[in-house]
Amino acid sequence: MSLTKKLENLTKACLPPSGARLAKRMSVGVRYRSQLAACRQGYEQFGDRYPQTTLFVAGLPKSGTTWLEKMLGSYDGFHELMIPEVARHEMQTGGSHDYDLPEDLFTRFDDALVLTKMHVHGSLHNTRLLKQSNMRYVVLYRDLRDVAVSSYFYVRNTPWHPEHGLYKDVDIHAGLREFSKKTLPAYADWVRSWHENRDPDNSVIVRYEDLLEDDAEVLRRIAKLFELDDSDETIERITAANSFGAMSGGRSKGESNESAFARKGVAGDWVNHFDDELKELYKEIIGSFLIDFGYEQSLDW
Repeated sequence: MSLTKKLENLTKACLPPSGARLAKRMSVGVRYRSQLAACRQGYEQFGDRYPQTTLFVAGLPKSGTTWLEKMLGSYDGFHELMIPEVARHEMQTGGSHDYDLPEDLFTRFDDALVLTKMHVHGSLHNTRLLKQSNMRYVVLYRDLRDVAVSSYFYVRNTPWHPEHGLYKDVDIHAGLREFSKKTLPAYADWVRSWHENRDPDNSVIVRYEDLLEDDAEVLRRIAKLFELDDSDETIERITAANSFGAMSGGRSKGESNESAFARKGVAGDWVNHFDDELKELYKEIIGSFLIDFGYEQSLDW
């Protein structure tokens, strides 16, 4: 576990929500400088190995982006990097799914091996900037019903999250109703934006469900995109080291820990939490979306 994550866990345990948010905001600049220094050191040591020195992942929140980030971070020299603007936007608004990247973003990554995972949308601005900078990238998302369930547990257990107060004292049914009003339509728009605006020659779209079904094959596709080592030996080593069991402290997939970041590691958990009222509510908002993106064949679910 990184020092940053250890400090976050300590903050979560010891401070009230307002104090946790303040401490989180104050750590943003320090974290960025530390991460950038590590990325530049990685470039000095291993930069000549890689044609692509920036690995850009655009992921819908609670869709396995941290899992993918950990796997890509297994390649020598690459380190995670979050720019301060995105981190501050997330803390102020509750997410960066509507964030447009700064024009000078990729010039900041010169002479560095950067792995950057962001929840930014596929706006015309963002996809233009990626194309102009000759960036290759991965887009990752998940069944929005499972996203809703995972988001409820995450926000309820994260005191520094701006929406913590909305979820900390309500049961999951009330939380899922709140999510449907406040966040669900924007997340559906997020997925559509990347499908509509991405550069198909320089990107791949991955679903969390694909990772669960065959993480080795998905990682191999992504490694080819980024011109990384995609040998069987390397892929097997990375996927084994970053399995759900390894990331969750030994739990099996489906074995839930509601307070853990890696909570359950399965697809379709929404069926355990949706009653008929919630089904009808979600059908009104994302019924056609689920059909369009292959999660359902009809509204009969």
